[in-house]
Order: sequence, then C-alpha cells, then structure tokens
Amino acid sequence: MPPTPTSPAGRHAAATTRSKLTTFQRTAQRVTDGAGSPVAAAAVVLGWLAWLVAGAFVDFPRWWELVNTCGVPVVTLLMFVVLQHTQNHDARATQLKLDELIRAHDAATNHMMTVEDASAHDLDRIRQDFEAEAQVGDHVA
Repeated sequence: MPPTPTSPAGRHAAATTRSKLTTFQRTAQRVTDGAGSPVAAAAVVLGWLAWLVAGAFVDFPRWWELVNTCGVPVVTLLMFVVLQHTQNHDARATQLKLDELIRAHDAATNHMMTVEDASAHDLDRIRQDFEAEAQVGDHVA
C-alpha cells in the first residue's frame, strides 16, 4: 500500500483534531437536515393552509398579498444558499474519501484524484475510455 500524506506529527491529515464548525455551518447543517424531513413537508402544507385561512379572515387585503409575494422568494433564496453550502461541504468530503481510496489501491492511477478539475470534454473522453475498457473486459471474461 502506498504511503498516505501525513501531518508533521507523522499521522494522517484526517486524524488530526478538527477545527470547530462555525455557527453558520452548524445552523446550515441543522436546517438542511430538517428541511428534508417529512415534518418539514407537513409544516409547509400546514403553514400554507394557515396563511389561506388567515387571509380569508382578514378579507385578503393588499398587505396580506405583499407579505406572501415578497416573503416567499426571500425564504426560497435563503434555503437555496443554506442547502448549496451543505451540498458543497458534503461533496468536498466525499471527494476526499474517494481520493483516499484511489491512493490506497495499488492498481488505481493517481491521475484520477484531480479529475474533478477536468473540462466536460475531458470527462466525456475519460468516460468513453472506461466504457471501451469495460466492453473489452466483457468479451475477455
């Protein structure tokens, strides 16, 4: 097995103490976890129904409509930013895990560890090469 990168102390970089998450990172993770739950879906439906009932009680005035028209896009944008932040973090962590597996496997090429930086054209070329190699392997077996 090839050696893995180590910290100055001689341990793997992932074994070192991790820094604390920022308040935004902790909040974003909690919001993301909660937003994907059935409870969140039920809360959205119940909130929408409550909003309609409240509008009916106040005879659907202009302010009621404006709060809805202005508030929903703001909440949507905020959710997009929070979810994208969490998705980016998870994608980076997954990429590092895959890089570790590539480094640990003797037959794998380390060139694949930086393939995420390749252009779309290069990714298509690599995929086609893998597909051709798989077809040759099917005929040999």
